[in-house]
Formats: sequence, C-alpha cells, structure tokens
Amino acid sequence: MNMTQMKYFIMAAKCQNFTKAADKLFITQPALSRQIAAIEMELNMQLFVRNSRSVKLTPAAIVLLEEFEKIYNDYNLAIAKAASSFEGISGELNIGILEGAYVGDLFPGVLRHFSRFYPQVKLNLRNYSFNSLIEKLYSNELDVIITLRFDVEGRDKIQYEIIENTRDHVVVHKDHPLANEKYVRLSDFKEDTILMVSPEDSEMSSRLILAACKNSGFTPKVKFASSLQEEMLWVEAGVGVCILDTRNSLYKNSTVRFLDVDLISDPSLTMAWNADNYNPMKDIFRDNFITAQRGPAAT
Repeated sequence: MNMTQMKYFIMAAKCQNFTKAADKLFITQPALSRQIAAIEMELNMQLFVRNSRSVKLTPAAIVLLEEFEKIYNDYNLAIAKAASSFEGISGELNIGILEGAYVGDLFPGVLRHFSRFYPQVKLNLRNYSFNSLIEKLYSNELDVIITLRFDVEGRDKIQYEIIENTRDHVVVHKDHPLANEKYVRLSDFKEDTILMVSPEDSEMSSRLILAACKNSGFTPKVKFASSLQEEMLWVEAGVGVCILDTRNSLYKNSTVRFLDVDLISDPSLTMAWNADNYNPMKDIFRDNFITAQRGPAAT
C-alpha cells in the first residue's frame, strides 16, 4: 500500500460515502472503489460494509483509520520539514573557524540577520586547526569554514571567496632585538628558531615558509607545533619567531610585535565550502555574510 492509497482509505472511512469521498479527492467514484478493493485484497480483510446509500466501517477499518491517520500525518509533517529545510527556512548550519583567527567583528551582522529571519536555523560555530577544517569540510561535518586562502586554494571540490585581504608578518616577542623595527627581512632571522605548524596540520603553510626562507638564502632552524594555537603560545613565550597574518588574535597582544616583511604567502581570510555539500543554509549564510562585509551595493 502506498501513501496515496492510504489517503484514499482515510477519506473514504471518514466520509463513509464513496461518492462524497471521491469528490473531495478529485477522482471518480469507480476509481476510488477500485483502490479500496485493491487495499482490501492486499490486506486480506474487509474494511467496508457497503449498501446502496452508504458504507460502514468494519472493526478492522476502525483500527486502521486511527493508525493510518497517525502515519499519514507523520508522513506529511516529515515532508513539510524536509521542504522547509531544503528551502532554507529551518535546519542546522555547522561553521568551522580557524583557531587563532580573530573574526569577532565579522559575525554580529549575519548572526542578527539569521536570528531575525531564520529563527529555526541552528548555527553552530566552532574552532578547529587547519587540517581538521579541511577534513570536516570534505566529510560535510562542516558546511562552511573560515580559514586562510593558501590552505584551500587548488583543493578539489573546495570553492572559496575572500572575506578580507590580509598579509603575513614576522611575529617576535617584545624583548626580541628586532622588536622595534618597522620593517624586517626574513633573512634577519636566520639565527632564530622559526616556529611553524607541522606539515601534518598544514602542509602548505610550512612549505611556503620554508620556500621563503630558501629564497632569502638560508635554511631555518625549525620547531614544528602540532597546531596554530601551540605555535602562538610558543611565540608568546619567546621560544622563537613565527609568521602570522594580521587576522591572528595575537595582533593586538602586547607581549609580541608584528613586523612588516616581504611577501611570503597569501593568508587572506577566506570563506570556503564543499561543492558537494547540499545544505541550503550554506548558500544563504554565505551570501548574507559576504554582503555584510562588503556593505550595501551602491545605487
């Protein structure tokens, strides 16, 4: 029995008149009678006692009416929920943000918009390392990520849009001999320990920094951190120097200094998503977020 047959049975049982039921279903009375007969044959039980003017429900039909109404209502409710979710009215959106990235000033507008226009949408915001963001984006555990451009550029199925153009700096402890310099060269730190996240967390980050050091004429002394958060703690402690972008949360930290340096990578703050992710809220969030950062279009 399919859902259409279930609907026919419920209407016939409620009307207890096949002609009236057929009119409400916008089908002919003979068509409804054939469907009821097919249901009775499939279930191997009589559901209606018929006479020339009306039909009566058998005890079996009374039981089925109650149970079928529950099933049919649940079915329609499930369809309605799925439809509203597909249209972007309700559901859930999981957003991953690169640990250490300062984005607090970017979200208030879009969060207020969602609270007002999509109150049934649950937004989940969590911090992750480089590698975890990519893994969870590919597995669709995350719908959208906020990370740095160099870590998503060129990846299969990953699409992105730049939120803000940022640049790299050499970050040193405030007591470092070069802490008060306005501009430095990477080669100025050939005797320092260069802190960077391990290739396991971001192969591209370490590759770009090592290549920049090579182009500056030296092979650095490297200390790998398991995560960006660990790297940040080490530079705060004066263990070494590192390369961070202007969106890093240490940028206004008084214990370190961000020094201008020649181009190392493109660490622009970027929103990325998986082309194979079909959560409709992803596109709505992305469009509203990007619009909020750019401001209203000129007229």
